[in-house]
Order: sequence, then C-alpha cells, then structure tokens
Amino acid sequence: MIFNVRKGQPAVAALILAVFFLIPATNVFTQDAVEEFEPTYGLGDQMLSLNLGLFIPLFYAGGPDGIKDANLTLGGTGHLLWSAFLSNELALGGELGGMFAYTPNRNTLFMIPLAARLTYFLRAYPFEFPLSLAAGMNFSRFGESFKIDPILIPGVGFYWNMNTEWAFGFDARYWWVPQIYTGQSEVPSSENRFGNFLATTLSVMYRF
Repeated sequence: MIFNVRKGQPAVAALILAVFFLIPATNVFTQDAVEEFEPTYGLGDQMLSLNLGLFIPLFYAGGPDGIKDANLTLGGTGHLLWSAFLSNELALGGELGGMFAYTPNRNTLFMIPLAARLTYFLRAYPFEFPLSLAAGMNFSRFGESFKIDPILIPGVGFYWNMNTEWAFGFDARYWWVPQIYTGQSEVPSSENRFGNFLATTLSVMYRF
C-alpha cells in the first residue's frame, strides 16, 4: 500500500519526498558553513621568522657586588629564525640574532647569539601563542674585548594568522648570559657575571 499512490496525489507525494531529502542536506550545508578552518602542520612543514625590536638591559648578577644595574641604554635587536615542525604543536630549529646598546660614555656593546630553539604552540585559531626555549653560544664585543659565552633564551609570543602561510605578532624573550672566568687567565673568577636582558620584537612569520 505504500507505493499505491492515488490519482491526484502525485504532486503531494513529490513534495513530501523533496522535503524529506532537503532537510538533512540543509543541515549538512549549514554545519559546513559554520565550521571554522584550522590548519595543521606535520613533519616536513617549515617556517621562517624575522623579528626586529627593542633591547632592554636589566641587570648583572654575581661577583662581590651582587646585583648591579646594567648601565646600558635601551638598544636594538633582531633575529632570524628557521624551524621545522615535528608535530602540529612542536617545532625545532635554529636562530641567528644580534643586539647593540651603549654605555653612558657612548661605548657600544654588541652581542650575537647563535642557538638551537625548541618551540611549542598553543592555539586558539586565528591566534597562536608560541612558547620557546633557545640555547647556544653568544659572541660579545665591548671595545677591544671579545668573549664567547653560553646563552639561554626562554620566550613567549602572540601571533595573528592572516592565512595558512603568513602570521604577524609580538615576541618577548629573556636573554640570560653567564660570563664565566676560571681564574686561569688574567681575569679572576671573582669577575664572573650573569647578564640579564629582555628583547621585545615585532615579528613576521612565513610557513611553507
């Protein structure tokens, strides 16, 4: 009896069938339209980042005088970063950076860190918050003095993703630079110092 359509009822039956099939399709299309697209990254994906901004000398610690002012002006800083994604949240790479600042007598301190960097991404698309830790070597020059020291740079960032390739944001990174003397040179071990600095940069990130 289900298939026994009486005369005069084909139009009604066709309308019922059309409504039956249209409602589920409409729901599916609506869900697709509302769903937000969030890109994912995996092994083989890479990113480049260029960062330029302000370098803030904080203080020196260690030695017989304890904590002392850095006695430096505000300076400039920048770094170039390359990383490869290990997973959607984790990336490993390297960076080359630099800074300059002046003493009150206009002598210049230069530092150039070369470091490996591990980054973990927290995301609320289209925003993301990279947490990073870099470790490596720091090449510093002040006047005629030149020294190579270890450096540790923890950092946090805030980025807005314009699309799946380009992102723009802000980074704040803490430079911890220990200058260690063993006492076997003309500089005694009592001159050991731990430099503490803050780098704040505007950043452009490209992923490919």
